[in-house]
Amino acid sequence: MNAFSKVWKKIVGGLPSLGNVVVSALVLAVPGTGGSALAREVSITLLQTTDLHGRLDNPVPERAGDSPAWGLLRLGSLIEAARKQSPNALLVDCGDTLQGTPYSRDTRGRLIVRAMEMLRYDGWVPGNHDFDWGYDVFKAIHDQTALTLLGANISGRPGMPHPLPKLRPFIIREVDGVRVALIGLTTPGIPNWLTPEKLGPLTFARSRETLEAVMPRVRAERADVFVLLAHQGQRPQDDFANEINAVAQAFPELDLIFGGHTHEAVEGREINGVLFVQAGYHGRFLARADLVFDTVARRVIRRSARLIPVTDDTPEHPVLLETLGPELRRRNAALERPVGEAAAPVPAVGVAPGWTAVAALLRAAIAEATGAEIVVHGQLSEASLAAGFVRERDLWRLVPYENSLGVAQLTVGEIREILEENAAQWGSRSFMGVRGLAGILRLDAPIGERVRRLTLPDGSTPHARRRFSVAFNSHAIASAGMRSIRLREIVRRPEARLAWADMDTRDALRTYLQRYRPIQPADDPSEGWQVEWPASGAPSATSGDPG
Repeated sequence: MNAFSKVWKKIVGGLPSLGNVVVSALVLAVPGTGGSALAREVSITLLQTTDLHGRLDNPVPERAGDSPAWGLLRLGSLIEAARKQSPNALLVDCGDTLQGTPYSRDTRGRLIVRAMEMLRYDGWVPGNHDFDWGYDVFKAIHDQTALTLLGANISGRPGMPHPLPKLRPFIIREVDGVRVALIGLTTPGIPNWLTPEKLGPLTFARSRETLEAVMPRVRAERADVFVLLAHQGQRPQDDFANEINAVAQAFPELDLIFGGHTHEAVEGREINGVLFVQAGYHGRFLARADLVFDTVARRVIRRSARLIPVTDDTPEHPVLLETLGPELRRRNAALERPVGEAAAPVPAVGVAPGWTAVAALLRAAIAEATGAEIVVHGQLSEASLAAGFVRERDLWRLVPYENSLGVAQLTVGEIREILEENAAQWGSRSFMGVRGLAGILRLDAPIGERVRRLTLPDGSTPHARRRFSVAFNSHAIASAGMRSIRLREIVRRPEARLAWADMDTRDALRTYLQRYRPIQPADDPSEGWQVEWPASGAPSATSGDPG
């Protein structure tokens, strides 16, 4: 070693640690060394939340075992602790952020967005439920928030200005001289859950074609690290809403994909060499990914990930609690308000998910609210009602989403087509029951012959040319995630004269409970329907996309 190298080694050995930069190798560009510039390993920390569904706390746990401690109040403390370890950490959210709690509904997302602004999120990709209140409501959030919105596959109609002009396909964040690209993709399946009335001018492109257009622009910005933020989960096989496998296959240069939408907790999974991480749902976990970038090799050389759980012992973030706590407590107190009474328990179990006392109660409430002669609707959760007072909290357990109600004028032939399609969902939570029309389901019959002997409540056969008023919720009218394609086609015909009620399903249920108290559980939750079992027995239940 020459004298110059010895002196330089002594100097570097005395340097203090600088942030996330680790000096790992020194090769000096002096004669005889054959060396190059100083090499560094830069540690980059990324933190993710997803599918918060409006939760600062968790006032109405969705499933048995869900903790009321989950939510952004306690996640905020985990975020600050991670930042103490890694001051340059980047914080992102992958959507379904706004809708899901009474206080978020009442403030149209203002509380959760304010909390995200206070926690200084670097990027937010909206999910499908972030548009549940319609384009105008989301546009107001877009206009007012200081958050950086990302969504490369969200656009408007051809030839028109972008309806969300602040929305960006990607951003570059610099960490210790390393340029980190954060690229946003929402689920392309949004038009299959939300109606055109909700989405206004918004359109949604497929993932691969979007990235094929965007990635050259990202590279032109001299990005060193490529991170995809997706409101999509990984399925064994891609579907209309989740295209993670195809993306990882087509773009192996991605260093990390943060996912969402499916509510799955994924601590770290390799997909074609790309690290995939997902933080679960409702603020249960903070996802942390740590990347090490080699500035000479110009690539990520190490990656790791973990999920940091929120527990009852996790402290609430003091600044969020002081700023938002009073309004949060005031609005949560309203959950204890009685809205009705049940004379006996109203169970959510039965022969089929759509044939339960809870589902029959929802159909009765929708019929009352809309005046429809026929209601096609199932249950929306696994929650039951106990005997006694029914409180606002119970309404949120039974109806977790704000689905609008629509009424179409349909012939019995059109209704039969819809019910034939619905029969294919038997055994799943997507199966819908029917009020105002009875019949027989023959589940082993060929498609088109499963629905038989339709009769009206008085026992008569419906006239083939008469049009009946039939109510559905907006989720079904939008195709219920491709499960009700025929329903969507039929109710969108001009002759169906689709009209929207001025309330959602939860509002209809609240009004019904207030008017009829105490309510009595349905004697026949199937409402006169019979099923003829195939020789092999009942089909097995299938799970649905949480949407």
